[in-house]
Amino acid sequence: MRSGFADWHRELSPPLDAPEAGWVLARSAHGQGYATEALRRALEWAGQHFGHRRSTCIIDPGNDASVKVARKCGFVPRADAVYKGSRVLVFARGD
Repeated sequence: MRSGFADWHRELSPPLDAPEAGWVLARSAHGQGYATEALRRALEWAGQHFGHRRSTCIIDPGNDASVKVARKCGFVPRADAVYKGSRVLVFARGD
């Protein structure tokens, strides 16, 4: 499992305007709450190191599990965007 923040210099339209959170789990770990717990800890870390609480994430529209994790951690839908020719959902938290 991996969770954290990065600037991947994505060619995203519209571009992200805050640090981007990301998470990925092995399929065997799905549905056990690990992603939510890892993202919450990453957000705590970000609050301490970035000096603000605003962050973003992008999610494939068909990834219901990640949408659920994002919502549990306070992210709300902000926009649709295009990344590598495909539609993605842009979520943000903290204003």
